[in-house]
Amino acid sequence: MSSTRRSTSRKVDDVLVVGGGDVGLLTALGIRKQLPEVEVRVVDDFETEVPHVGKSTYLDIQNVLHRELGIQERRFIEEVRPIWKASVFFRDWSGNDPFHYPFDVSNAFKVPDWRNSAEHFAYYYERLYNSADHQTRCEQLVSQRKTPWYYQDDGNVKKYPNCAYHLSSRRFNNFLRTLCRERGVSLADDEIVQVDTSGTHIDAVHSNDASYDADLFVDATGFNRVLRSEQNVSFRDFGFPLDAAFNVRIDRELDDVIPATVVETGDYGWFWHIDTYDNRDLGYVFASEYVDHDSALEEFREFTKDVSPAAAAADPIGGYDDVDTYQFSSGYYERAWVDNCLAIGNAEGFVEPLQSTALTANASLAMEFANLMSAHGRIADDDIKEAYNRAVQRSWESIYDFIAVHYRYSSGETELWKRMASMEYSDRLDRIATEFDRYGYDWTVERTDEDGLSDLRYFDVTDFFRIMRPMGATSEFYESNSFERSDKLVEEVEQFYREAERQVDKQHLTARQFYESVLNY
Repeated sequence: MSSTRRSTSRKVDDVLVVGGGDVGLLTALGIRKQLPEVEVRVVDDFETEVPHVGKSTYLDIQNVLHRELGIQERRFIEEVRPIWKASVFFRDWSGNDPFHYPFDVSNAFKVPDWRNSAEHFAYYYERLYNSADHQTRCEQLVSQRKTPWYYQDDGNVKKYPNCAYHLSSRRFNNFLRTLCRERGVSLADDEIVQVDTSGTHIDAVHSNDASYDADLFVDATGFNRVLRSEQNVSFRDFGFPLDAAFNVRIDRELDDVIPATVVETGDYGWFWHIDTYDNRDLGYVFASEYVDHDSALEEFREFTKDVSPAAAAADPIGGYDDVDTYQFSSGYYERAWVDNCLAIGNAEGFVEPLQSTALTANASLAMEFANLMSAHGRIADDDIKEAYNRAVQRSWESIYDFIAVHYRYSSGETELWKRMASMEYSDRLDRIATEFDRYGYDWTVERTDEDGLSDLRYFDVTDFFRIMRPMGATSEFYESNSFERSDKLVEEVEQFYREAERQVDKQHLTARQFYESVLNY
C-alpha cells in the first residue's frame, strides 16, 4: 500500500477581492453562495466611474447568473434591463457573405445516429450552411429583430432558452454591488496603493489610510494586475497582433435593437456593434503595429456613420475626446492560483473581444473555484490549486483556438490580414480542420486524442465547423462522395425552417413590446 503525502495546507476563512469590476463582484458572490461561512470583502475605489463599454456575453451566462448564483430572472431583467443576444452575426467578415453563429446551432444538425443522417449533413454542407432562406429560430430572432420572449397559446409569456445577454456596464455593475450588500459581502471604498509580499506570498495590501490582510487574495484589478504583477509567474503570449480598441456609444431607439453581436472586418482589425437597452455600443479592435491611431480613428468614424440609426448624431466621433481607448495584451498567466493569490478576469488573462468570451468564461471560472473550495472543505493545498490551474489553462486554450479559427480562414489585402491568415495557431486547430476533412459534420466518430480534442471547453467541434464552412472550409468527405437528396428530406427541412420563421413572426415580442407591454416600462 502506498499513499501520497499532501502538501502543507491552510483552510481559507476569509477572502479579500481586490477589484470591484463585474468579475470581482461575481467572484465574491460565488464564494459567498458556496461558502457562506467565509468572510468575503471587496476593496476598490467605487467612486471611480464604471467604464461605459457594453458587455456582450455567450450562452452559459444564463446558467451562471440564474442557476448557480440564484439570481431571480425577473428581478435581473427589471433592474439591469438586458437586451437578449441570439447570435454573433458576421455581417461582412473578410468579404464572405453574411453568416451567423447562432446559439441554437445544434438545431441545424441531425443527430448522427438518426436514420440517413448523412443525407442531411451533405445537404447542410452544400446549401443550408449559409442560406438566408433557412435560418434557425435564433437566426430568425435576429432577422426579425425579436426577443426570445413569446406568447404561448394559453396567453402566458415564455422564453426561448438559447440566448445570452447584452448588458449596460453601469446597470450591471450597480446591480452586482447591491446584490453583494444584500448577501453579506463587504464592499470597502478604498484604493490599494501598496502590496507587501514575501516571495510569491501576499502578506498584506494597503491604501493610504488602511491595511488589509486575508487568507486568500483575489486579484480582479483587470489589466492593472495590481497583485499579480508582484508575483513572478510565466505568461503565455498568444501572439495575436490585435492590441487596441476604440469604443463609443450612440443614441438608438428601442425599435432599432438588433439582438446579436454584429461584427465585420476593417483594414486593420474588426468592428463590433452591440445594442444595449440604453444605446448602441460600437468598437474597433485593431493592431497598432500596422496602423497609427489617427488612421484607425478615421476608419472607425466611417464605420460609425454606416451603422448609425436615425436617432444618432450625424458624426458621433469628433476626436479622441469622444471615444474611449483601450490597450490590451493577448495571453494568460500559466498559473492562475499562486500561493495565497488567485488572479481572475483580465488580471489573469485575455484573448480578445471576438465572440465575447471574457465575462462569461470568468464568471464560470469563479463558480468553479467556489465549487472546488466547497467540495474540499476550504482547504487550499497545492493539489487543489493545481486542479484549478488546469481548469483555467484549458479554458484559455479552448477560447484561443475558437477565436483563432476566425483568422485561420480569413483573407484580406492589408499586411495585417495576410499575417492573420498565414499564422501558425495550434496543433488542435489543425486537428479540427483535419477531422472536418475526414468525417464532415459527424462529431460522434471515435477519435484519438493526442491533440486534446476532449479538453475543449465552452465550444465543441461542431461550433468550429459552424464558423469554418461559411468562411470557405471544405470537407474532402463531401467533396469526393455523392449523396442522394430525397424529396422527403427537403420537405422535412423546409418545414423545420418555415416553422421557425412562423413562430418568430407570429409569437415573439420585440424589445419594446416586451419592456412596455409585459413589464410596463
